Amino acid sequence: ESGDFNGEGQPALRLHTDAIPLFEAYFLESQSEKALDEHVWLKSGGFLVIEETEACVVIDVNTGKAAGRGDLQKTILKTNLEAAEEAAKQMRLRNLSGIIIIDFIDMKDPEHKETVLQALERATAKDPVQTTVVDMTALGLVEVTRKKVRKSFYEQLKKGQD
Repeated sequence: ESGDFNGEGQPALRLHTDAIPLFEAYFLESQSEKALDEHVWLKSGGFLVIEETEACVVIDVNTGKAAGRGDLQKTILKTNLEAAEEAAKQMRLRNLSGIIIIDFIDMKDPEHKETVLQALERATAKDPVQTTVVDMTALGLVEVTRKKVRKSFYEQLKKGQD
């Protein structure tokens, strides 16, 4: 309807007069808290622990609740594949940059390692910010570099609290 747009075709602004506060109504506080949470749960029951330091960002992958179900190597592969996708998403969401180390769960099968590395490369290819997956070490650590275009979400909010 024409009443919902200003003269330039842009959506019109509406004064929020509801009893529920705006941030609460649109879950903005809980979403921003979630984006700062150190732990990010995966569908499989595994989780990521994301820590930003001065020198780099570390993303640690854990099996969590997924451990002990069926074939351990298949569980580890599934968790690492989910983690690759979620790590790429979190890098974009949190605007993580510089050197990012992802500590995947140790995999015995070289094919599994290659599969996880390829999944991470595909997931980071979606990123509009230049992101390079360097390689996986024998310990299952993957080095990723991501160009810094602005401060991370954590740095931006931290500065606002100082």
